Formats: sequence, structure tokens, C-alpha cells
Amino acid sequence: HMNIGSEENLQEALDYFRRAVDLFTLLGDEINTMTAKKNISKVEAKLHGVEMYYDEGSNLKFSQKQYNYWFEKLGEHHPITIRRGELYAHALYCSNQGVAAERLLTKLAAISRQVHGPTHNSSLSATSALKDIKERRVFIDSRKEWFHALRYENDGLSCVVRGPVVESAHGYEDHMLTLSLPITDVLPAPGTPVVCHGLTERAHLNGKIGDTRGFNGGKFEVHFEEAGLEPAIIKHENLHIVFELP
Repeated sequence: HMNIGSEENLQEALDYFRRAVDLFTLLGDEINTMTAKKNISKVEAKLHGVEMYYDEGSNLKFSQKQYNYWFEKLGEHHPITIRRGELYAHALYCSNQGVAAERLLTKLAAISRQVHGPTHNSSLSATSALKDIKERRVFIDSRKEWFHALRYENDGLSCVVRGPVVESAHGYEDHMLTLSLPITDVLPAPGTPVVCHGLTERAHLNGKIGDTRGFNGGKFEVHFEEAGLEPAIIKHENLHIVFELP
């Protein structure tokens, strides 16, 4: 009913989710109560012609709670748990936590293939999501366009990129370019997995993996995967994109 969009259908959906809230509250089911309330907000927004504002931080916490709930209730192998894990990974990715998102999707895809087989819907979905997340988007400063980074060459001084990235796949290949550009021209997108190298004053960070968050004046804010390491501001030339997480 929510997707059809007529006022009558939206009102029916609103009544349905309100009954669901009453039922799940009675059962003490916190997660499904939260889900139903979230859907009520979406329906009410559509009814009043208001565009919903999504708080990425709030969405991340909600997705994590849902994944943990189904993990405890059904176990990690169940297709529902895998799907909720996939949604949690997407929320991580949207919050620029690319390393954590990729780690989770790698685990989910492997579990689904092992338990359900490679052609199961859960396996296909998780594998497809993992493939998308592993595309390393970069901004080419000289062209003011987004490309995909493929690899480094010339001892890491150049990066091979392919693009530009376009929203529609129609006629995509006809306009694709493969270029080798100096790394100073290739800026990793927020959330890209990177590794530090060539640092002298903070040599303990060399080899440490994190993801990019902010960028200012040729430097990136990097949040590290290893527990206990504080975020650091690192020069562009001291970072390499990680194409395959170890």
C-alpha cells in the first residue's frame, strides 16, 4: 500500500502499522515496534506531501539493532538475518564506514554461499552488494568527475582509473575512459578503505588501515580500524587506496 501512493491506500497502510504497533508493544517486541513506527512516519510524510529527512546516524543505530535482534533470534545463517546484515552494511557504507561495511558483507556473502548455495537469493544479493561496495570511487580533480580506481602503477605514483561514473547504464561503455593519472589528481571518496605509508613522525600508523572521512587542504581525516587508534589527519600522498582488504 505504501508504494501505490493513493490517499486511500496510504490510509490503509497507516491503520495497518498502527495496529502492528499495538500488537508488538503488547508482545514486548521492541525491534518490530520501532520498525512499525518508522513506517508510520514514512506514510504520514507521504500523506502530507512532506519529504522525509533521514538522519544517517539514527538509521545506522536502527539498522544495527535490527541486525543484532534477528541474529539473536534466528542465528547468523537465516536469510532474514543475512538480509538485515546487508541493510546494516549499507547503513555503515552511507555513514562512510567503508571498511566495516565491506568486512560485514564479505562475512555475510560467505555464510550464505556455504549454507544456502551460490544461487540462493540471499547469496546473490549479498554478493552483488559486496561487489558494489568494493568499487573504489575517486574524484578526478583535473576533470571534476567521478571515476573508479582500478590499481596503482609506477611504484604507486600513478593510479589507473576508469570512468566517468554515470547514474544511468545506457550508453555507459561508449563513453568510458581508462586513464593513468598522478595520485595527486585522484581523491578517494568518503568512506574509501586506505592504508598509511611513508609517515616519519607517526611511523606507528604506517600499514594501518582505515577509511577516509573528511578532506581539506590536501589532507584526509582517517578513522582507523584497529581499536585504540585515534582518527588522524593524513596527507594525501601518505595514503594508498586498499583494493582488497586483508
